[in-house]
Amino acid sequence: MKLMSIFGTRPEIIRLSKIFPLLDSNFDHVMVNTYQNYTTELNKIFFKELGIRSPDYNLGVATKNYGDEISDVIKKSEKVLLKEKPDMILILGDTNSGLAAIPASHHGIKIAHLEAGMRSYDYRMPEEKNRIIIDHLSSILLPYTQYSRENLIRENIHPSKIFVVGNPIIEVINSNIKKIDGSKILEKLKIKPNEYFLVTAHRSENVDDPDSLKQILEGLKKIHLKFGKKIIYPIHPRTLDKLKGTKIPKGITTTKPLGFIDFCKLEKNALCMITDSGTVPEESLYFKKPCVSIRESTERPEYIEAGSSILSGLDPKNILESTNLITSHNSDWDWDVSLGDGKTSSKVVNILRGKNRKILEL
Repeated sequence: MKLMSIFGTRPEIIRLSKIFPLLDSNFDHVMVNTYQNYTTELNKIFFKELGIRSPDYNLGVATKNYGDEISDVIKKSEKVLLKEKPDMILILGDTNSGLAAIPASHHGIKIAHLEAGMRSYDYRMPEEKNRIIIDHLSSILLPYTQYSRENLIRENIHPSKIFVVGNPIIEVINSNIKKIDGSKILEKLKIKPNEYFLVTAHRSENVDDPDSLKQILEGLKKIHLKFGKKIIYPIHPRTLDKLKGTKIPKGITTTKPLGFIDFCKLEKNALCMITDSGTVPEESLYFKKPCVSIRESTERPEYIEAGSSILSGLDPKNILESTNLITSHNSDWDWDVSLGDGKTSSKVVNILRGKNRKILEL
């Protein structure tokens, strides 16, 4: 059976890193990197750090604007699909690379979607539309949690197509924990454990809006004034471009995007995470670190229910109050219900291998 994995952003590369070798050993596996995160810090470094082989194809998808990126993903992935003729493609997540599902479905190629079923019900989020499209074109749906499974069933996707597999990030962290513990990033940044906040903010609905970005920076300023601790902010190229000409408030230390190992070391030792990311709350729960989600909505309510995350919105006062509240709690949170048992990669391969004959006959 020929299986093609299609991915293009750092969260996808990281979460698939333990699955790729199993796909290589159990399938005729073709790796396709849509490559919209084209800088070393956002793409190539993760292959090196996590020991991932080079992709068979780098599509070099255009990212100048939304229309170019979407059309490029569809056009270039279709060309590879027609050349390789896979029986099935595997997609993780909800970024634009996942829209390779559209030409795959058009040409009768089956689709497996890992991270299926997440819903924010907020259509301001570009990913929300992608999630729905990919899920409803897929033959095999692989949600992380029961919560996501229920979302799919409510949308009339048949339960026989759905398999809850847990979050692959657990395996990735566990297999790299020695490297993470050995990272010298704290020394490089001259910070001590639990004496800093770690920030990520890059979502288009936040950084493309000058008022939203201004609110986030004002919230960070208030946190520094209240706590008197450093704020470490690895800046995504998208955000850096939007910050040109903007004065960064005192107390915020900006860096280039970091690799997985250094970033995990910072997560593990931070006092608190402040983020608009969807994946950082997963990692913060695993490391038992509080997390403030500077967003108006979330597709991951499990982490709020676990107690490790709080949804603050963008109002600076509320960002500060949410940070003050979440850092006052005991951090003895359980993560197994939200993240799984750390055996996702073997489950995914078993399902794809064992289920494919029946699915391909449908």
